[in-house]
Order: sequence, then structure tokens, then C-alpha cells
Amino acid sequence: MLETIAKEFALQAHQGQRYGTKDYSFHLEAVVAVAKAFQLNEKIVAACWLHDTIEDCTVSFQDIKEICGEEVAEIVYCVTDELGRNRKERKLKTYPKIKNNPDALCVKLCDRIANMQQSFLDHNDKLSAMYLEEHQEFKNQLFSEHSTETVLLLWKRLEDLVFHETKKRHPPAGADI
Repeated sequence: MLETIAKEFALQAHQGQRYGTKDYSFHLEAVVAVAKAFQLNEKIVAACWLHDTIEDCTVSFQDIKEICGEEVAEIVYCVTDELGRNRKERKLKTYPKIKNNPDALCVKLCDRIANMQQSFLDHNDKLSAMYLEEHQEFKNQLFSEHSTETVLLLWKRLEDLVFHETKKRHPPAGADI
């Protein structure tokens, strides 16, 4: 029930927005698919639907709290970028919120996995390069070996994506690709 409410609200909030050449719902569905593949709880799945609403729509923390409760609203708030002069500054200001909320970390990892997978599949060199370039700082800021097993599995999935894409882009000398 919570997921259905969050999904309907998010799809309405993002109506008319695009994810590259696709409807924005494509991205939201991809993030939720990652969460479901890792059997994350309904709160986290709801937050996956809503993760970009505060940042990209005319939606407030209070709006989300009213429809999905304070826990889901807090997760969405934690993954919402803080203001900054550029992407790097925004991310560095946002990472502490994410790191302090394990559920927000799950949502952020699902989002990053979905974004990276899609940029690689679309051969979007600009986005792929950006995610690969940011990866070490992303990991430095958010990774903890003391995370739950599920979070560590999400990190492993992300690391596998990075490894395979980096290997494709920079094959060993003499490798036949």
C-alpha cells in the first residue's frame, strides 16, 4: 500500500519530466527494480519512488511526510542534494546526510546503480565518464565496512559495474576486445 501511494505521487510529481530521451518514470522504475532485486523493505522502496521529488519537483518534506510518513520523508530528504556552486560541492554537502541514515544509503546506492547501468547501456560517454570519475570520492564518503550485509551487497553490485566498465574502457595491453 505504501509503495502504491509513493509511486502514484512520484509519477504525478515528475509528470512531463524526461530521463534522457525517456519518460522520467523509466528512471524511477529502474531504481525501484534494484531495490526489489535486493529485497529492500517497503519504506525504502517507497523512498526510491520519491527520491528525486524534493530536488526536482515542487514537493516538500512536509508533502512526503503527509502522504508516506516521517521515516520515508526523512530518507528522501537525506538523498536530496544540498545547495552548492557546482555538482561536486552539492554532493560533498549531501553525503553526510546519506551516511547518517542507512536507509538513505540504500536508496542512494540503488539510484547510483540504476544511473550507471543506464548510462553504460545507452553508451552515454559523458554521463558514464562522470559517474566513473566520481566513484572513488562517492565511495570514500559513503562506504563503511561496518554496513549491513544488504548494504555491502549493494556496494558489491556497484563495484562490479565500475570494474567491468573500467575494464572495457581500459583493457589490459595486448587484450583482444
